[in-house]
Amino acid sequence: MSTKYNSYAQRLDSVFKAARDEYAAAYNAVEQARKAMQDAGPDALKRQIATLQLQEAENSLRKEAARIWTEFDAKAAELRSALEKEVQTSNLADPSAIDSNAVELMKTGVLTVDDYFGFADRYSENVTMLKLIGHYAKEAADSTDDRKDRVALTVLAQDCAKGTGKTLKAWDSMMTAANYCSGRGGSGNRRPTPGVTLSMGEWWEQLSGEIVENF
Repeated sequence: MSTKYNSYAQRLDSVFKAARDEYAAAYNAVEQARKAMQDAGPDALKRQIATLQLQEAENSLRKEAARIWTEFDAKAAELRSALEKEVQTSNLADPSAIDSNAVELMKTGVLTVDDYFGFADRYSENVTMLKLIGHYAKEAADSTDDRKDRVALTVLAQDCAKGTGKTLKAWDSMMTAANYCSGRGGSGNRRPTPGVTLSMGEWWEQLSGEIVENF
């Protein structure tokens, strides 16, 4: 089930697909130039011309790839900024949204880390409750001697205090998929070859489809 922010996910989906298509066009130009060189036959002049054309196409692909994904990143950043502002505007506290029983339970101090995360998930679309959960999670983090629990509760408190719930996390998951599908999300310093990058782009629908649908 989608939320009122779904249009942002749809726009990111469109922006990525447009960038992917541009990259594919530049890659196909290289492949056409490579085929022309293979078809040039033994004629030295034709092979020389075809070789130069292939080099030009490969250089163009490198430049286009840099431009395409730089522009994609800029558009994605603009969308995230607008989304974050809209989420924050919608995140004003509402007294009528408070679940008094849940608040009283948090006040007792008996909740576990899993309980707090369960509450955060249950009230993921309730900004007011998220802020209260963040408040009590921070208190629990400050009072525990368990380092692992303290870190987990502190991170949860920070997320809940922003009142953003799952929305921006889902967006960041989409961006992780976008970076992977553009050949920029792997580990290590080596970038995949252009052909592999093109193939990775075809994974976009599978990796992001459900997120876009439910955003």
